[in-house]
Amino acid sequence: MPLAHQRADDDTVRSGTIVLADEQLAGRGRQSRRWETPPRQALLLSIIFQQPLPWALHEIPMAAALAAVQAVSSCWSTLSAEVGLKWPNDLLLGQNMASAGKFGGILVENSFYGTEISHVVVGMGINVLQSATMLPPAQPGAPPPTSLRHYLATNKQQVSCDRTDLLIALCLAWSALVAPSQESPTLQQRWRAKLWTLGQQVTVHAGVGQPGSQNVLLMGEAVDVTPEGHLLVRDADGTLQRCTAGDVSIRMAPP
Repeated sequence: MPLAHQRADDDTVRSGTIVLADEQLAGRGRQSRRWETPPRQALLLSIIFQQPLPWALHEIPMAAALAAVQAVSSCWSTLSAEVGLKWPNDLLLGQNMASAGKFGGILVENSFYGTEISHVVVGMGINVLQSATMLPPAQPGAPPPTSLRHYLATNKQQVSCDRTDLLIALCLAWSALVAPSQESPTLQQRWRAKLWTLGQQVTVHAGVGQPGSQNVLLMGEAVDVTPEGHLLVRDADGTLQRCTAGDVSIRMAPP
C-alpha cells in the first residue's frame, strides 16, 4: 500500500490504477496487525481511487467486499452460496459463520491534502494457492485461515485456481459496481445480504493486539448495520450499541 500511495501522488496516475504485489513481507491490516504471504500464492493488490471518488467514503469498503465476493463467485460458480463476509472486512468461505474460514481481507486508507481527501487506496489480499502448511494458526474466536485451493480440495471440488483469472474477474466486478443497473439493489443492501456476522452472538473488543477478556467492551447479538456501515449489537439489557470498524474488533462469542 505505501507504493500505491506514492503512485497516487502523481497527477498522471488515473483513478482505478491497480498496484500488484507477488508476496507480502510486512503486510498491514486493520489496527496495525501484520502478516506475511509466500511468493506467488495469493492475489495481493492495491487500487487507487482519485477524486472525484466513485462512491461515498463509507461505501468504498462495501464495494471492495462485494467485488471480491462477485469475483470468486464468477470464477468458481459452486462457491456462490459459500462465500460471505465477516464485519467489517474479512472474506469468508463456508456453509455458515460457524464453519467458515477466512480467505482474505480488505483495508481502506484515505490520504489527505490539508483537510481534504486527495485519494483513497483499497488494499486487498486474497489467499488463492496456499496449502494448509502455509497458512497461519487460527486465533481464538476468529475464523481459521484458509485459501481457495485449500477450501476446494477439502470439500472435494477438483477445480483449478488461477490468480490471473481471479484478477480479471475482480476488475470486471469493480467496473460493474461503478455503473450498476437501475434495477439492482443499493450497494449497502447487497453488502448487508452477504454479512454472515448478522444474527451471531459476538464479543466486541477494544484496542489492538490479541483480543482478550481484559479488553471486552460488550457481548451481544449482531442484529444489523447502519447505512454508514457501523455494526449494531444488542447487549444483555436489550440496548443497541453502535460499533465502528476503526475502533473495535469482533469475535464470535463462545457457545
